Amino acid sequence: MQKRILPFLLTPCLSLISINAIALTCSDNSTQNIVEANNYIFQILNYIDSPVKGIKQEVRTSTTQLGNDAMSTAKHSLEYDPNGLIIQSHYDLYSNKKKRIYSEHLQKNKSSWINIIEDVEDKTNSIVQFNTDEQGKIVISQQTKKAVDFVFFETDNYLYDRNNCLINKNVQWQLKEIDKSGKYTGADQKGASIYTFGYQEQQLAKVLYQFSNNMKNESDFSYQYDNDHHRLSTIEISYLSAGKDAAHYVTKFLTFNEKNDWITASKVKNNKQTNIIRELTYY
Repeated sequence: MQKRILPFLLTPCLSLISINAIALTCSDNSTQNIVEANNYIFQILNYIDSPVKGIKQEVRTSTTQLGNDAMSTAKHSLEYDPNGLIIQSHYDLYSNKKKRIYSEHLQKNKSSWINIIEDVEDKTNSIVQFNTDEQGKIVISQQTKKAVDFVFFETDNYLYDRNNCLINKNVQWQLKEIDKSGKYTGADQKGASIYTFGYQEQQLAKVLYQFSNNMKNESDFSYQYDNDHHRLSTIEISYLSAGKDAAHYVTKFLTFNEKNDWITASKVKNNKQTNIIRELTYY
C-alpha cells in the first residue's frame, strides 16, 4: 500500500495549481482579475489559460506524440459567459487505441462550480466543489478522491489582495487507507502546503511552493510578445525542485484569426510535443 500511495502524494497536491497553469494576470481591472483567477484555479488538464474576449464556446483538439508512432488525443469543449469566465468545460483524453483514459467535467450550478474527474488508468474518481464569496471569487475548494484502497481529501483556501489578484493558496490534505470492503483501516496520512504567487508587469512571474515536509519548489514564468500585432506569442515555464530544473515547458501560439485570437498552438513539455487546434464561436 505504501508504495502505491507515496508517488500519488509526491506528485502533489499540485492538484488544482499545476505547473501547466499559465498566463494568470493581475491587472488594474479588479473585476477581470476575478475572472482570470477563477479560470486559473479550475486548472482543467492541458487548458491554456489565455484571456478570453467575446468567445462564447470553443473546442480544442490536442494530439501528443508518444513515440514509436503512438499518439494520444484530447477533446476539450469550453463555454464562457460574456466576461470570459468558464461556466462549463468537458475534457476527454484518449489513448493511442482511442480508449478514454481520463476525463474532467466542470459545470456551474446556482452558487458555484463542481468538477467531476475520472482517471481510468489510476482507477480513481474525484469531485471538486468550488465555493465563492459575494464578489464571485473562489475562496475555497474541496476535493474528494476515491480509489480502490484509499480516500483522499483536500481543502484549499485562496487569498487575494485588494485588487482581487490571487496571492496565496493554502492546502490541507488527508489520505485514509481503506480495505476491500471500503472500511477505513485506521492508517492515515496528513500534510499541508502553501503556494505564493508573484507578478511582474501584470503577469504571473513566479509560484513558490512550500510543503509540510520542508521541501520547497518553484515555477518561473516568462512571456514573449508580438508587438507588431499586440498579442502574446510564447509562454515559457521552468519548474524547479529543490533548486534543480525538474521540468521545462514552452507554449507557442502559431496562427491567429482576424480577431487576433490564437487558433493553433504547440506545447512542448520536456521534449514531448502537443499540437492544439482551436475552433471558436463568438457572442
